Amino acid sequence: MKKTSDIIWQDKQHQILFQLIDQLGMKDVDAQVFVSLCHYAENHFSLEEEYMAQINYPYAREHIMAHDKFRKELKTMLEQHHEYDEALCQSLSLFLTEWLTRHVFGIDKKLEEFILASKRK
Repeated sequence: MKKTSDIIWQDKQHQILFQLIDQLGMKDVDAQVFVSLCHYAENHFSLEEEYMAQINYPYAREHIMAHDKFRKELKTMLEQHHEYDEALCQSLSLFLTEWLTRHVFGIDKKLEEFILASKRK
């Protein structure tokens, strides 16, 4: 798996998302993967948001807005599909892969840089 962050807790959490994407590509995906995905998102976002508040991260508002957009898009995708079928798995896999590219390797990098810089002071 590809390392996403020099911050261990953040990288470990991102690795869970990689695992969930891999599970979506497997045959016989069951509903538990979707439940895990929702729990992952909420737990990961809550942790990041709490951490941003504790360190007074100056870009917390935009970061939280991105999290809220993800929450909304994921909820909409799951509500629009009445079956956990191959089409849903493919849609979610594409959505999550794009999310990783835009968010994890974009906005999360800004947070990582801020945390690392603040620890050097």
